Amino acid sequence: MCFLWFGSEATLSERCIAVTTLSAQHLPAQPRDRIAGLLTPAQLTAVVLLLVGVVAVFWQWFERQHRHSMGAPSDWGHAYVIPLISAYLVWRDREAITRTRTSTFWPGLLPVLLGIGSYFVAVVVVKNHMIQGLSMVLTIAGLALLLTGPRMFGRLFLPILYLVFAITISEMIMIKITFQLQLIASQGAGVLLALIGPLMGFTVDVDGNTLYITPTGKEPLPLNVAEACSGMRMVIAFFALAGAVALISSKFWWQRVAVLVLALPVAVFMNIVRVAILGIASKYSPELTKGDAHVMIGTLLLLPGLMLFLGIVWALGRVVDEPAATKPAAAPTPSVPGASPNRGKVVDGWSLLRTPAFIAAMCVMTLSGASMTAGIKYAGIHLKKLAIYPPGDRQVATVSTDTPSWRQIGADKLESAEVLETLGTSNYVSRQYLKKSSEKSERPIVIDFHAAYYTGMVDTVPHVPERCFVGGGMQIGNATKTVGLTLDSSGWSPANVENASERGLYRQRVPNYAREGVGTSVILPREPGKMQLRITEFANKSGKKLFAGYFFIANGGHVSSAEEVRLLAFDLKSDYAYYLKVQFTSSTVNSAEELAQEASSLLGELLPEIMRCVPDWVEVEAGRYPANNAIGGGGESGGKS
Repeated sequence: MCFLWFGSEATLSERCIAVTTLSAQHLPAQPRDRIAGLLTPAQLTAVVLLLVGVVAVFWQWFERQHRHSMGAPSDWGHAYVIPLISAYLVWRDREAITRTRTSTFWPGLLPVLLGIGSYFVAVVVVKNHMIQGLSMVLTIAGLALLLTGPRMFGRLFLPILYLVFAITISEMIMIKITFQLQLIASQGAGVLLALIGPLMGFTVDVDGNTLYITPTGKEPLPLNVAEACSGMRMVIAFFALAGAVALISSKFWWQRVAVLVLALPVAVFMNIVRVAILGIASKYSPELTKGDAHVMIGTLLLLPGLMLFLGIVWALGRVVDEPAATKPAAAPTPSVPGASPNRGKVVDGWSLLRTPAFIAAMCVMTLSGASMTAGIKYAGIHLKKLAIYPPGDRQVATVSTDTPSWRQIGADKLESAEVLETLGTSNYVSRQYLKKSSEKSERPIVIDFHAAYYTGMVDTVPHVPERCFVGGGMQIGNATKTVGLTLDSSGWSPANVENASERGLYRQRVPNYAREGVGTSVILPREPGKMQLRITEFANKSGKKLFAGYFFIANGGHVSSAEEVRLLAFDLKSDYAYYLKVQFTSSTVNSAEELAQEASSLLGELLPEIMRCVPDWVEVEAGRYPANNAIGGGGESGGKS
């Protein structure tokens, strides 16, 4: 992660001597005595021990970041390289570092404690991976300040700050950025392809985030600028690349700021180039725009991006002729309140491991790691959720296609592999229902019904219309509103469980028009009469209105927002976690209220079948399901029997 510098507490007489003179015996150990010209064996041991302590405290963040990076290497794979770059930045400055005196700065213990405390809150209360990572970086900075003092910390600050690029960004922040980058990528690539298209024998049309490449005399080839091409991954990777170039190649602070400011336009431009290349590739083979080939194209473009940044640094160096920086002569460390200068005999032996500051740092890290683990275990908190599935792994696509009031029109929509990767689940259904009573009217009511099941670690924000539809080129109309659903409760009966009424638990029998499980009694989500739909109005490029609403069934309950489902499904007391997103979309209704009314009719007839596609949470809480329920002593995911 980074390298730290340590010294020992000096005697009073040694301090007095150090105030009046600066002799050779007071100088740090010479580079020839150091490993890689930087650390003595004792100092390297101290660094390793502290890093072990950091990993012991923040191991859950490291595990989750590893999953993020391995699961989406094109998005977050650069996280593995960031610590190496930080280490190189320290090593590159080794001559100045070895000339800088260290001191114990006890106020540095405050950011250490603050970082560990905020990490615990982010794990147990907020449950936010990005805040956890920032807390870790704050702790590392505090350790450096405590053990090396303000003067040395000034040299370590930027390498430590660079570690921020190794942290996966919060999904909520990504959502706000992804929309516009997606549209910029498609529109910019459309302009670029329109310029070169006549030379290569094709034309291009842009509709939202979809490019239609039409070779001469052939059918149009759609190229969807999916969220994987939104440019978000390139923004993060290019900012990390720009930061490395700025710190390594730029000599002055204003050059570093300029390089970082230019990272965003460079990333957007390179993403436009990438989408344009994918458009040209689709003309020859659609397979070149998918899978590994698609990822490889984006990765290769990092090289010309690096050349652009180096060119920017070269140009900035020619714009202003700054005087060459001169190395200041060594001077005694100024007095800093709270700092204990390490003066006197050079401490390059193992005695530095016995200094009060180092012992205090190790004690804090050890006690924090042990107490946090023990406290979480004692409180019965489950930070890692197990996957759970309905009996027989029943898929949501098994719900009825024909009910008393509705019937399916057309076939189920099957998503491409790229969309499924973005969606994050293969257990989904997307189909259209027509209201039978309106079939012969002037305005037939048609609803697009979508449901998707997720289980396991549900610490990310689900895909919702406010994200996906805007990314598809639509504009949000009126403000999002929450409208109550009016479900038919005539078939509900109190569940035969303890305190069913107080817990809001009801049962409903699967109707006889269902495909499977006719007559089976299922538990409904808690307080089903309070279900609400979160509805947003959208408009496409032609101005046609579209209303989309959704809610979530999670861990036996229901909520209407993506933020709330994360808290509900990630209940700290539960071993398992799941949620089912249920979405209704229609361009044949005139208002959010009308969509809620029609969705209530369709949902009322599908709800018993939908609940057969999720685990019975009463059975889960009782430890009877799945067969290896952790409550019953198992502890592995289950429910696929």
